[in-house]
Amino acid sequence: MRVVHDAGAMPFDQWVMLAFPLAGIALTLWLWKTAERRLWWKLAAGFALFLGLLTVALPYADHDRVQARAIAGEVTTVEGPINGHRRWTERSFAGSSRGVGVTNFDRYNKTTYEYFYIGDTPFTFIVGGYPSHASFTNAADPPVAIADGMWARAKFFRDDWYNDERRITRLELAPAPPAGARPLSPVSVPQAPPAKAGSNLPPDFAAFWEGFAAAVGRGNAAAVRPLVAFPFHFDSHELDADEFDSLWMSLFAAPLRPCIAAAAPVREGDRYVIFCAGYGYYFAKTASGWKLAEFLADGEAMQ
Repeated sequence: MRVVHDAGAMPFDQWVMLAFPLAGIALTLWLWKTAERRLWWKLAAGFALFLGLLTVALPYADHDRVQARAIAGEVTTVEGPINGHRRWTERSFAGSSRGVGVTNFDRYNKTTYEYFYIGDTPFTFIVGGYPSHASFTNAADPPVAIADGMWARAKFFRDDWYNDERRITRLELAPAPPAGARPLSPVSVPQAPPAKAGSNLPPDFAAFWEGFAAAVGRGNAAAVRPLVAFPFHFDSHELDADEFDSLWMSLFAAPLRPCIAAAAPVREGDRYVIFCAGYGYYFAKTASGWKLAEFLADGEAMQ
């Protein structure tokens, strides 16, 4: 297998960013010698310090912390086929700028995401989204080619600095399973026991659940979409109905569907919940009927 990323052997490579705080220091010294008011060089000094923290100190601390975890072996290893891979770019409105005359230009920020499963373990990240390059975010140009069906071995840890996101410290890829490797089947996801006939579900929720479970089991995204309450909070974002595709790829990826379809809902207050592979799917009654209303991850179960 080909090693495409190894945090343990990666030197800190962002020293070029020192140019920004050094430029701030040079400006501070120049203002200290020439400015009539002391306020100007003090402001410049504060700005230089901010640049140093943002462009060098924070990335270095992040790199050192991730590399230390990798070298100490404080990571989890997962191996299996790539599935559910997706890479996409989203634009968000950042305001308007006035050009020559009365012409206005809209400005947008672009953010690229990547998502895939290794076996039944999901990974999602913003490309280049961490302060340092120590963990794998596929930010190289061109990016590492990842496709469903490839075989992967990854070492990762859950980062409490970033909402327990999985950060990959080492990634190995092969175009096909190595000799003797046994691909993981979607049914290897821990499954909840099937709901028993005659369970004490109220009739309205029982009817909802029958349709929801059947749609998920068939992989029918169009049938699941109206059964989700929007806006839906996921991964620190509020997703609207037109962003359902991202939600489907994450919460209803192929390895999870058999578990969801077979799960037995459990009452929790005025809601119902199912658990699959450490994920909790919470259903609540809304003005338009029962909906999937919340999703939570059990950090311990997902280790």
